[in-house]
Amino acid sequence: MYGEFLISRNNSVDIISGYEQKNRAVFMISTMRFHSIVLILFAFMLAGCAGGLKKDTAKKAEDFVWPLPPQQPRIRYIGSVHSEMDVGIQKSTTQKIFELFFGRSALRYLRKPLTVHVDDKGRLYVVDTGVTSVMVFDFDNHKLERLGGRGRGHLKNPLAVTSDQKGNIYVTDIGGGRVMVYDSTLTFIRAFGGKKILLRPAGIVINEELNRAYVVDTWAHQIKIFELESGKVIKVVGRDEPEPEEKTDGVLDQVQNRGSGEGELSFPTYIAISPTGKIYVVDTMNFRVQVFTGDGEFDHAFGKIGNLPGNLYRPKGIGLDSDGHVYVADASFSNVQIFQDDGTLLLNFGQFGAGLADLRLPAGMYISKDDKIYVVDQFNHRVQIYQYLKAEPVEEETITTKTGD
Repeated sequence: MYGEFLISRNNSVDIISGYEQKNRAVFMISTMRFHSIVLILFAFMLAGCAGGLKKDTAKKAEDFVWPLPPQQPRIRYIGSVHSEMDVGIQKSTTQKIFELFFGRSALRYLRKPLTVHVDDKGRLYVVDTGVTSVMVFDFDNHKLERLGGRGRGHLKNPLAVTSDQKGNIYVTDIGGGRVMVYDSTLTFIRAFGGKKILLRPAGIVINEELNRAYVVDTWAHQIKIFELESGKVIKVVGRDEPEPEEKTDGVLDQVQNRGSGEGELSFPTYIAISPTGKIYVVDTMNFRVQVFTGDGEFDHAFGKIGNLPGNLYRPKGIGLDSDGHVYVADASFSNVQIFQDDGTLLLNFGQFGAGLADLRLPAGMYISKDDKIYVVDQFNHRVQIYQYLKAEPVEEETITTKTGD
């Protein structure tokens, strides 16, 4: 890169020796490296001060609304969560100096997220099958923690997560066919279920008023209702046939309990609970949503297979907003469809892509009490966040009548 070159000095010409040239080149490279490290550190310190959810400018975020103007927006894009940078991790000066000279540890980010949940403290839980753990994004304390990574309460293959009002965390783990329970400090407490009871536990929701946990058992084509404290099965939703004498190895060959009638299920997966205690289940291979009472009695169902708006082709996550609208993510459409409780399509949002508000293979979903919609954007390795905008109440006009004299 640096060949011998000539310089002028007092009207004479000198040739810089190869040795001098080499030293000067080393000095220049060292100086460049130093300046680069300073710039990187400066940028890193600025990023550390940002904190919170990863957001674009307000102007860009506000551009993503559904439906489009001039109609009244009902859904607005907020931002996304992808890595530890999104919790605003704050590092001491000592840590920054250490990383300046020795380099920082590998960035922790979502590898293959599947399901999502938010507890009453605002902590975001993401089941990441890429690391077989639950990643806990604690925005208030600027921490990213890993639940079930090792030791007691180790998770073999988690699928879904939820929590109760006491702060306890419940994770379905197909590795042991169990539901793992942790307290609010992420300490393992207990487990219930087992391979003799749960073949492949998937979605889970809690009803504390009824003291029940509803666990979707995908391969058994059932929902099992557990007593929350004892962990005993108190009811099975779906067909409950005797076990066949000959076992089959193929998952799709397990036809026992499969059905398409009212209250019957075929590979159910995701589940949500309404404020009134009704259970909404994605009946995957029947391409519909089934609704049950808190006691497990069939209420109604909606949906059918198809590639038109309002149809369900690869239904995934499900949730309900404060007005009772039912949201269903569909991996084939790369969007989320919003239905009335009777199945009438109201709106859909999202599209295939890797852009700001796009989705690629949406999976699990959760809607918080403040109507924030969290959607797992699996192939983009992030959780997308939207906001449901409630309709403003219509003020009734006051009519004043005059009476004649």
